[in-house]
Amino acid sequence: MKIVVAGTINKDLILPFEGSYIQSIGGIYYTISALSQLGGAELQIVPVSYMGEDFYDSFLNLISNFPNIERSALVPVDQKHHKVILEYVTPEERTEKALFNFSPLEYHQLEKAGDADFFIINLITGWDLSLDAFLELSENYYDRMFLDVHFLVMGIDELGKRYPIRPPNVERWLRGARFVQMNEAEYQVISGTSSGETMFFEQYLNPDQIMILTLAGKGARIIFHKDGIVRNKLFPPYKLKNLVDATGCGDVFSAAFVLKYLGTQDLYAAMDYGNRAAAANCMLKGTTEMDKLLTKMETLEIREP
Repeated sequence: MKIVVAGTINKDLILPFEGSYIQSIGGIYYTISALSQLGGAELQIVPVSYMGEDFYDSFLNLISNFPNIERSALVPVDQKHHKVILEYVTPEERTEKALFNFSPLEYHQLEKAGDADFFIINLITGWDLSLDAFLELSENYYDRMFLDVHFLVMGIDELGKRYPIRPPNVERWLRGARFVQMNEAEYQVISGTSSGETMFFEQYLNPDQIMILTLAGKGARIIFHKDGIVRNKLFPPYKLKNLVDATGCGDVFSAAFVLKYLGTQDLYAAMDYGNRAAAANCMLKGTTEMDKLLTKMETLEIREP
């Protein structure tokens, strides 16, 4: 099985709410490293991302330790690599500053990955690929596309600080992939109302789409259309023994969800697996401890309502 992951690989400086700072590789590296740990040797993972000249060789050396991660669609560029500073103001809420930003990926760069069983598009910066490239990909692979909205709903000021903003063409993005994931804050930026998830789904998505709303410590919801009605189901979270770092939980959720769904075609099993993986990720330091993901997942129990 071949999964393409398109977006941006970050060099992260994480300043947790408590404890010492963490330097880690972030962005779609959370997704591809989680896929690598959960998918096994039979899975082929193809990241599509720009790579700055100061980081390209060391990143190739890093992924050489993972035989199921390919390098063929990485795009080296003559600039410093994208860097993000994340400062947590609560255990789960943070501010972000982006430096050395890349230009958007175009369709011919996504094509380099070749045909795939599935595409995960993770908008780490919000401009990771152009809308034209995304829509062209959608024309060919809509049923096999998973979109993580992420920073599509974030602007950037002259100092690199990110702030929430609703993009004018958000509906075109939302309708371009069969599976769409967003967190609670992203949902609020897009909806701008308290009309509820069901009305949001009917307004912004197609009947054949699957919407996933991640809710941090409250679990996650899935919203989809079946038998003439919109289903809306909450999946409770897993108990955390200790919260180390909440960075990348949505990225790990999407990796686990996609793998479980492709293996079972069971939406509910995929939601539960995504919840478990995201909770386990909270007990790891950045991506530096991703090799412990499965072990942490095995220790978790559902939090009772």
